[in-house]
Amino acid sequence: MQLPLYLQERVNGLYTELKSGELEKTQKSLTHKYKNETGESRSLINSKQDGLLYAISRMPATYAVIYTLISQLLEQGFISDVESVLDVGAGTGAGYFAIKELDEGIGIKLVERDEFMIDVCKRLSDGNAEILKRDIIRDEIDETADLVMTSYVLSEMKEQDRLNSILKLLKSANKYLLIIDTGTPRVYENMMTVKRFVLEKGYHVVAPCQNEKCGLKNDYCQFYARVERSSLMKQAKAGELSYEDEKYFYLLISKESNKIEGSRVLRRPVIKPNMIEHTLCSVDGVSKKVFTKKNKELFKLAKKAKINDLIDEG
Repeated sequence: MQLPLYLQERVNGLYTELKSGELEKTQKSLTHKYKNETGESRSLINSKQDGLLYAISRMPATYAVIYTLISQLLEQGFISDVESVLDVGAGTGAGYFAIKELDEGIGIKLVERDEFMIDVCKRLSDGNAEILKRDIIRDEIDETADLVMTSYVLSEMKEQDRLNSILKLLKSANKYLLIIDTGTPRVYENMMTVKRFVLEKGYHVVAPCQNEKCGLKNDYCQFYARVERSSLMKQAKAGELSYEDEKYFYLLISKESNKIEGSRVLRRPVIKPNMIEHTLCSVDGVSKKVFTKKNKELFKLAKKAKINDLIDEG
């Protein structure tokens, strides 16, 4: 997946504002901060150069994840009743552009604390994005929407700040809260703490989990969005491949119990002659299921199923 052409051209235009050699230097600095300073509840975007580089290097992947995930949730029957969105910690606006690409008419407001991110987002959207300067840790979020979403924000916080922020986000959500973050063991562990926390508060985790208790042992859950790298993105990341697989994890929390039937595909399938084995998350926990040609219809569906799809076990 790529950014829409108009958006890629605007992102490319940001590069002209970086001096020679500044791209690589800023990339190293930003990478160091995200590896060593995350989890302290403070901003890691501290300059105009940081904001520009974040848009160049991270925005395509974030866009791909949000677009892919929202598309899947809609196809599976979740969030089809959403008419308004509040994106908290919106960064340079990847969520805004992804959702507008899916539904031009949907109402979406953005909340962001970093002035450098806000500046980039306003420029990329030609001033069309409605952005509120708020810090979810320190400020109250008075705005509400059917779907409140936050991407790659909560893992930057200390645990108590994270849980307090979750309560603020849930207060703003008329129907759903969607949390998206990196697909790493540390983030997964944090999100399982969040899952237990919201269940105790009486909310419902409706995706990706098909049951309240995680059935994975000494393992973790992650999903993928494939991102086609532009030449500028390859330069920013010092990468050679023409694509990357962005790994992520998410929780969709609902104020009502609206489980969708089926088992969720957690891994790439094991394919052998006349059989396909899937690792599935179902109401009974996590297990492996073998599909054979004895049931041609189920076998055909199993053959097409991708990670994060829902499938009928038969």
